[in-house]
Amino acid sequence: MNLSIRARPAVRGVLVSAGTVLLLTTLSGCSDDKETLASWSDKGGQKHMTAIAKDVKTLIQVSDPIGSDPTAASQCSQVLDDVKAARDYGELPDKIAQDSWKESLDGVGKAASQCLRNVKAGKPATSLVEVMDVQSSFHSFAQRIELLRSQS
Repeated sequence: MNLSIRARPAVRGVLVSAGTVLLLTTLSGCSDDKETLASWSDKGGQKHMTAIAKDVKTLIQVSDPIGSDPTAASQCSQVLDDVKAARDYGELPDKIAQDSWKESLDGVGKAASQCLRNVKAGKPATSLVEVMDVQSSFHSFAQRIELLRSQS
């Protein structure tokens, strides 16, 4: 058993969980932009951000090269549905946050599409490198939300 490969899922989970907690706790309040961001969040933005945060975790989980997950295709298909719903919801009121959100959605969508292609080709669903880039993009988005909150 190669312990370095087996230890990856735990590390991945910690990284995703930390980013998700940061995002979910920081979005609950922001200053003048706060009202606008809070409104965006309350009317459905929070639901989409939570779904995308979970989707990043899903993409990391299906990146395990050791065993193929028989549900990877359906999970990645759900990720694509979540990305479409988040795109359709509407833009954030802060341009920088919106650009970061769009980049995150683009990365998540690309990784999920690649996941479906890989599963059909009999390959591992996602690449850990690709998914870590997606997580980094999502983390940048969470940091922007935190910055807006700290300015209140």
